[in-house]
Amino acid sequence: MMGWNKTPRESILQSKILKDLRSIGKDCICFKIEKASENGIPDIFFSTPLSGEVFVETKRLTGSISNIQEFQIDKLNHCGAKAFKCYSWEEWIQIKRIVKIL
Repeated sequence: MMGWNKTPRESILQSKILKDLRSIGKDCICFKIEKASENGIPDIFFSTPLSGEVFVETKRLTGSISNIQEFQIDKLNHCGAKAFKCYSWEEWIQIKRIVKIL
């Protein structure tokens, strides 16, 4: 799903997550993935010394992950990165705890 197809709620959640990550400062690199050579790649990438490489697919509360997105998340996790689905700010806080950046 390309950026212009995102619902406002997804865009707002993505912006809040990126702002939160940028507040970490020099120990974090983060960006929104606008377009990838593979379909289904999550929306956000970040890395810190504590977390390692992390991908986050954001969805609105009533949204759902497509089969290709689920496949790519599973593949990323299998290949050594961490990949998550995130439907809310509360889930983002849980992800931060899991990857040890909270």
